[in-house]
Amino acid sequence: MDEVELVRRCLEGESWAFDELVRRYRDRVYGMALHLLGDRDLAEDLAQEAFLRAYQKLTMFDPNKGSFSNWLMTLTTRLCLNALKKRTYEQQWILEQTDETYELIETSDHLTPEEEWQAAERRALVRQILSTLQPIQRAVLLLRYGEEMSIQEIAQILQVPVGTVKAWLFRSREALRRKLKEAGLL
Repeated sequence: MDEVELVRRCLEGESWAFDELVRRYRDRVYGMALHLLGDRDLAEDLAQEAFLRAYQKLTMFDPNKGSFSNWLMTLTTRLCLNALKKRTYEQQWILEQTDETYELIETSDHLTPEEEWQAAERRALVRQILSTLQPIQRAVLLLRYGEEMSIQEIAQILQVPVGTVKAWLFRSREALRRKLKEAGLL
């Protein structure tokens, strides 16, 4: 059953339909929150908040304007960015490795154990470097490469012009590239 049908059934009072939407998207929502926030507990809380808000605002979802998953990721991203704005101090986060995280470096199925260990170390370092970027830089990189969203979709999510997203994406890639080069990964 597709997501539009699940939303329709949920709006008709069939609670199992929303449970199915949560099951389908909980890992993506939690993964995005974890990457943006860098804190497992806060990411879990905000993921729950995203689903609660989605349920409360389900009548606002318009399948003619995009997919439910993009709409849900919009809610999640905005909640996370708002939570980061509320922080009164600057903090650097070390993202922990989990099964739900996005991998920025491709891995091969044909690696030796030593190469696999080196690749894991490299991924951990990339996650650490990614976590030092500004929240909006992490958000655009994760939406573009983690969620594979188009620039237009990201502009809708962040409610900014397409040109702004392009500029942010360029600056984010440059900042990531510079930090990877400083770390000897490029």
